[in-house]
Amino acid sequence: MRREIPMAITFIIGIVLLASYYFTGTLPGTSWTLANVSKDITTWGVIVAAFAVGLASVNLVRIHGNKIARKRPDWIHSAALIFTMTAFIVVGVYNKHFPANETASTLFRNMFDNIYSPLGAAMFAIIAFYVASASYRAFRARSIEASFLLGAAVLVMIGSAPIGALIWDQFPVISKWLLNVVNTSGQRGIAIGLAIGGFAASVRILLGLDRGHLGE
Repeated sequence: MRREIPMAITFIIGIVLLASYYFTGTLPGTSWTLANVSKDITTWGVIVAAFAVGLASVNLVRIHGNKIARKRPDWIHSAALIFTMTAFIVVGVYNKHFPANETASTLFRNMFDNIYSPLGAAMFAIIAFYVASASYRAFRARSIEASFLLGAAVLVMIGSAPIGALIWDQFPVISKWLLNVVNTSGQRGIAIGLAIGGFAASVRILLGLDRGHLGE
């Protein structure tokens, strides 16, 4: 029963959500429609996701609290994480319940604009170096395919830079064509493959063939 009941719930909810896109009439003997039932299920999904975030926060505090208590290496980073998370939660909840308090609103806005946003920008700037390193390794002309990739990347970068139009006025045209035609075609092929893969995975979950969500 520990497997059958979760599998049955998954199957019923999945079928209801799918059927709500195709059937608009009321359910037999009731005034409910599949759209209303689907909306309620989606609302419960948001509630479950909120509890999952809360559980993840508790687990985060437990793990890093243990690291702080044992003074393990880099425990100061764990202390900074717990302190900032607690500060954001307290200020955010207070600001949500007392929006008329200008001091709380200003503090929350300053914490977001002057702490979170700059740190996020710095993180993306650091990631840019890793992207550049990965691009250098990927663009090595070791094969015909890599040579085409390298050539397209060079043309796109030259056409996007202001100096490209000064060298030759067709560089921006070529760059735009590569982005709008070649790149878009590849992205659409990937999107179609993802859609087919997602559909196949959904069918496997509904039929009980894939039981990863049950911990297996």
